[in-house]
Amino acid sequence: METGELFLETLHVKDEAGVERSFDYYILLEHLELEGYSGESYGVKIEEKETGEVAIAPDVTCRSSVIYQLAQTLLLHQVTPCTLVDVIQDWLS
Repeated sequence: METGELFLETLHVKDEAGVERSFDYYILLEHLELEGYSGESYGVKIEEKETGEVAIAPDVTCRSSVIYQLAQTLLLHQVTPCTLVDVIQDWLS
């Protein structure tokens, strides 16, 4: 299985105390081969640059267009590592 990550963007936001925080957003790619089937699985990753906190949601979809839309939504709504899992669960339901 091959894996990789595609850097999307760094987002700079201010927290409640007015401190600027920076987050890197990535699309994750995993190449899968199972019993003659070959394909890709996509996920997302958010990393806070200042603290190194990372949240990963692997294997969210097999469609590149869907993961790109999700990643754009995460950026638009300034999703952070501590809220990524909840947002993904809501998005999947």
